[in-house]
Amino acid sequence: MAEELNEQVVKIYKELYDVTIPDLDYFIRQIDCRDGCPVKTDGRGYMIALHAGNLLEGYKIARGPNPFASICGVICGAPCEISCRRDRVDKTLTIRAQKRYLDEWFGYDREAHVKSLEFSYARGSTKPVPNGLKVACIGAGVASFTCAHDLLRLGYAVDIYEMMRMPGGMLVYGVPTYRLKNEIAINECYAIEHLGAKVYYNMKVGRDINMNELMAKYDAVFIGVGLWKSRELPIPGADAPDIIRGIEYLRVRCAEEEWKIGQHLVVVGGGNVAFDVARTSVRNGAKSVTMVCLESRDEQTADEFEIEDGMAEGISIINRVGPLSVERDQDGKITGLKVQPIYSLLDHTGKFAPKYVPDSQYVIPCDCVALAIGQSMDISFLDGWDKRDELKLDRGIIKTERDSGRTSVKGLYAGGDAGFGPALFITAIKHGQEAARAIDSDLCRTTPYQEFSAEFTEIPPMRDKAYLRTRWALPSMQPVAERVKNTDMVEKNYTAQEAHEQASRCLQCHISPVFDGTLCIKCNGCVDVCPCNCLKQVPISMLNLDLGEGNLRVAVDNFYGVDSDSMSDEDLASMGTAMLKDEDLCIRCGLCAEKCPTQAVTMDVMDYSFRWIG
Repeated sequence: MAEELNEQVVKIYKELYDVTIPDLDYFIRQIDCRDGCPVKTDGRGYMIALHAGNLLEGYKIARGPNPFASICGVICGAPCEISCRRDRVDKTLTIRAQKRYLDEWFGYDREAHVKSLEFSYARGSTKPVPNGLKVACIGAGVASFTCAHDLLRLGYAVDIYEMMRMPGGMLVYGVPTYRLKNEIAINECYAIEHLGAKVYYNMKVGRDINMNELMAKYDAVFIGVGLWKSRELPIPGADAPDIIRGIEYLRVRCAEEEWKIGQHLVVVGGGNVAFDVARTSVRNGAKSVTMVCLESRDEQTADEFEIEDGMAEGISIINRVGPLSVERDQDGKITGLKVQPIYSLLDHTGKFAPKYVPDSQYVIPCDCVALAIGQSMDISFLDGWDKRDELKLDRGIIKTERDSGRTSVKGLYAGGDAGFGPALFITAIKHGQEAARAIDSDLCRTTPYQEFSAEFTEIPPMRDKAYLRTRWALPSMQPVAERVKNTDMVEKNYTAQEAHEQASRCLQCHISPVFDGTLCIKCNGCVDVCPCNCLKQVPISMLNLDLGEGNLRVAVDNFYGVDSDSMSDEDLASMGTAMLKDEDLCIRCGLCAEKCPTQAVTMDVMDYSFRWIG
């Protein structure tokens, strides 16, 4: 019985310890901020440069993979911060705000953005040899401009068709100026025009030119039109012209044009767009703004800072209520929104199925109602196209191949919200890059890939531990009483000292402890001293060795010169010990290397580089 129990214990341990043998790709992926960024921006790299005082190098690293680094420094949803290893210690790094510091130092004007073109990591150059091929982009948002940027560097001629009078798409017509000033986005777009993109403004595809003409005139067409229609709410009284549609309202207000609203506004919706509508309305003269949404506070899709900033500006939020009807007087004027509380939003399968509290209806008094419950694509740009039926749509979005942007029609590509649904600006930038590579691959039969190389250098193990004691801090904000009366950006920039201190919090994930088994005496000192319990020594027999080609079993065989397939667990256990490291927990403090009496543990820094092949 004891033997059977022991076998079960060993089997459980084998299932627990699935391991990875570190290689170059593994060490590069340890830079979590870079790995979490859709376009692989090395936040660690520019934070280290910023802390060292090398601001130009920091800006180059931030700009290299991203032609819209300036707007990302201000409004990016920052998936890098979500991935950041520091978040598992106390609180994530303020990566976006530090990028803004570098951007503002380098400059937001047109000349600065034109100069930044030389820092791009994209293939090609700013002075390519024309290849005779022409590409059209529909819409002048970040997806289209990024696609144009990358293709222009390869020698393509790129024309962009934009229905509005200014470039930028949702950057200009969807992001309120208290979050992003229009000139920052416009100047960043201008640089790509300077690179060679020709933009036809006030030119709506489907009205002024149709898809038949574009497909005949160009070698490829990219669709990056965004989602410009607000979803309707099927309740009585909500289909009238006096109901504000959130996207249309923002499109006017963000362009600093007039839109008269009532004094007491109710916004239906709980996402970021709903907060943009609500906070814009505070600045547009509304005396009171109330938001209603089906979700609870924890379920709301809006960013936490949007919720907190909105509440600070006097916006009231009523959670877990569903709108029933827009109430009107006998003259048809809005008098309120009838709502009913809900006690459950989803059913047992996770599907949307709100359940209402019986006999609980009430009316929220107001003279204006805005809808911000979602966005959809205006497909009128497809009007008059012979192949419209061949273009596959999925729930109102163009069905698009991931990683390439290819659609069901040959020569037609899509990206951004139109191709994949609502997402972050940085994700749309990624889509533009992927589509550019696919277009070039399809037209010129290229197969580009990035070739990485790295140099590992041993460094002193100990680092000044001030980086662990420095507290997280965002840039300061305009006082609430002031900011609700203007459209200046709410968030201020870091001071030089603040940026320097926050950059020092980086754990420097390119530095890793490296273990030399030939020097290790199994004293367990490194395991004992580790403050995060990320190290463990276990017998080799407790590892799952069957991990595929080039796996751990092969490594064991090569190291010991044995055939592990023919060995029993007992024999493997006697072969030696494996050092396991949990990368999620390691804070790169260097205590393991300092403690080791035989110098079997060293702290090695990885300096990586890459180049495009193909």
